[in-house]
Amino acid sequence: MATTSVAVQRAAERPRYGPTDWWGGWRTCIVACVGFSILFIALGLYMHAFAWSAGINAASAEFALYWRSLLIVQLLGVGIGTIGWWAWLVRSGRTIAQTITHEEEVRRIVVFWGLIGATSVVLYFMASFFPNSDGAWHQTAVRDTAFTPPHIIMFYCAFPLGITMTVGTYLYGRTRLPKVYGASLGFPWSFFFLIAASVTEMMQVAMNEWGHSLWITEEIFVAPFHWPFVTYGWLASGIFALWAETALRLLGIEKEAEEETAKVAVQAAD
Repeated sequence: MATTSVAVQRAAERPRYGPTDWWGGWRTCIVACVGFSILFIALGLYMHAFAWSAGINAASAEFALYWRSLLIVQLLGVGIGTIGWWAWLVRSGRTIAQTITHEEEVRRIVVFWGLIGATSVVLYFMASFFPNSDGAWHQTAVRDTAFTPPHIIMFYCAFPLGITMTVGTYLYGRTRLPKVYGASLGFPWSFFFLIAASVTEMMQVAMNEWGHSLWITEEIFVAPFHWPFVTYGWLASGIFALWAETALRLLGIEKEAEEETAKVAVQAAD
């Protein structure tokens, strides 16, 4: 009976899904990528539905209803969500054991990859999908302000979420993967480039609007105040280093596991 109860207890403590099962460690990737895609596609459809009908006159009641209210919701949602997530990562990271099993470390690496995937989705929408819509708006409405329908979605939701995800992914690695991003290893260049990319993009759009207002009104890519966007692309390539760094750690885990197995075999033989 005692043996049976111990077996039942161990079975209850065993996780339902393995580290690399699609609904185990990969759950973060699936949920986050799908969630961000739905959010941004919904915002894109919203923009196409109400941009021209309610987004031309900033002094109208329709603009206040459809766009100023959306601006407030985005600022509150992104702001509260970002602070809450970052605070949870730091606070929970202080209580999580840094000495972890190989299986748990693999699971955390898979979660980390899921966050990288979600960050990639955000960077795509913030740097490609919405800017293309914004460029089309500029070519038809000529110039505008920082509070037009495309800008309200880009500047106050998509771009801030880029910073949210890049910094949050670093905090996860810093608190959950000590052998890759622990404090003793210093601040990684990969995250320096990636975080700098999202911050640079946020600052660049402000300079871009200033330049368009006082200098060149047409949206041509060769305009000098568009050049920093290329720097953003170079910096964002730091995201590929995150895959490589954690993939190398997986090889290290495999080697450590083989050494432990060999050690146990030697001890058993003795």
